[in-house]
Amino acid sequence: MEKVFFLFFSFFFFFSCSVRQRESHLEGDCITINLDGEKEAFIPISSVFKNVQPIILETGKDCLIGNLSELQVFDGHIYVFDKYFAKSLFVFDMEGRFIRKIGNVGKGPGEYIQANDFTLDTENRFIYLSDRGNRVHKYQLDGTYINSITIPIPRSNINFIQYYNGRLYADVFPWEPDMADYMLLETDPDNGKILSRSLPIKYNKGWAELFFMGHSFFMSRLNSPPRYTQLFMDYIVSVDKEITPYIELKSKNLITDNDLKNLPETTYKTNLMEKLEPLQGRSKIFDVHNFVENENVIIFSYQTVIFNYFTVVYSKETGTVRIAEYLCNDLIFKHDKSGLYGRFIFFDAKGAYEILHTNMIDDFQESMRNNELLPGLEKAEQLMELNTESNPVIFYYEFKDAE
Repeated sequence: MEKVFFLFFSFFFFFSCSVRQRESHLEGDCITINLDGEKEAFIPISSVFKNVQPIILETGKDCLIGNLSELQVFDGHIYVFDKYFAKSLFVFDMEGRFIRKIGNVGKGPGEYIQANDFTLDTENRFIYLSDRGNRVHKYQLDGTYINSITIPIPRSNINFIQYYNGRLYADVFPWEPDMADYMLLETDPDNGKILSRSLPIKYNKGWAELFFMGHSFFMSRLNSPPRYTQLFMDYIVSVDKEITPYIELKSKNLITDNDLKNLPETTYKTNLMEKLEPLQGRSKIFDVHNFVENENVIIFSYQTVIFNYFTVVYSKETGTVRIAEYLCNDLIFKHDKSGLYGRFIFFDAKGAYEILHTNMIDDFQESMRNNELLPGLEKAEQLMELNTESNPVIFYYEFKDAE
């Protein structure tokens, strides 16, 4: 018995010491963006983009998408992930034609029980897909299954993953969190071994509960380096050999430690907005998303507890910040006041992508019938043929400075 205890203790001690705990000091040189400036009614989307092109995803029994959760574009293919309805990863070409599905729901080799996120290794041409039980499945780009690994972190959930520079990063939600926990893991993609832990949850005001807003916390996903933030962080960080601050957010309305400490106890069935109900009626900022960046500008949205959304456009050249209630889509509409467009889900060096979800198709077609669109929109006739059973539409916006 003593020998068994000694072996267990030795293993635990070795494992604990072999995992590097990064101190993650989020101080130093970074971009500072003040969110308390004067708000504009809107910012024209044409101030950043020069044109828009619809990509109509093929609809078929093998590729039905209920809600497009995540999108990435690489090497002439669009990778479309539906987490909640189809619960699958699909591949389309740039014209929207269905190519293949990656894996299947199930319990066999190459199958997943509950897919949560995916990431691409563009250098070695692999796909990683995270699954329930902290499992990660690996495929070739053509869908061929390679193997599966488990990230060995007990009593925790891993949902979003990001491959970069030979490492697989994962955000982690411990079941019984304390201030000594870390939000971000660096792992070996070949075997799941944890190499380091970064970002103590003090940078997230101690919040580590499993509530999601329908988007990944990793941003700038195929760029170098990718970015990351959490619901209540004051920073957007760069994910590389070291985790470094990239943007610091400043505002009197950022949620504080005391705001979260004073929230009532809830169960796992409580949704995020119910949890934050004591803060409603106040313009508390808690979620940054829709991140887009090129050489000239940074764009992102943030949400407040009172269900207000704002868009931020930061000029890298001048350091000026513009904040508006919405991006006015003057590349599609004559007079857009909806505030529903410009919520980008992915970007690359040439442009940004947003989704016209199925529940928006009827309203979009009504605008077409009412002559509310600018003339010359590509594929207008095909757009009018869609219905609520069709797959979502992707709008691709090309940057003004794109070659």
